[in-house]
Amino acid sequence: MEADSTPLISSFIIRFVLDEVSAQPNYRGTVRHIQSAEEINFTEWHEAMEFMHRFVQIEELQPPSSTKTPPPNL
Repeated sequence: MEADSTPLISSFIIRFVLDEVSAQPNYRGTVRHIQSAEEINFTEWHEAMEFMHRFVQIEELQPPSSTKTPPPNL
């Protein structure tokens, strides 16, 4: 019998909120896993990454670095 070749799909919605109440803007957000409807709130990027890592086992998942060259305009 053939093995199931259905790909494993994980989709996320990430919402960022910028609080500009103080002189130092603060970001917070929500990340939702679409397939399970599980959702968390976060104030640190690593919290969102840890949540997504529960569903997607990719070691290279890293936030964009401001020290890297931005991608060219398409």
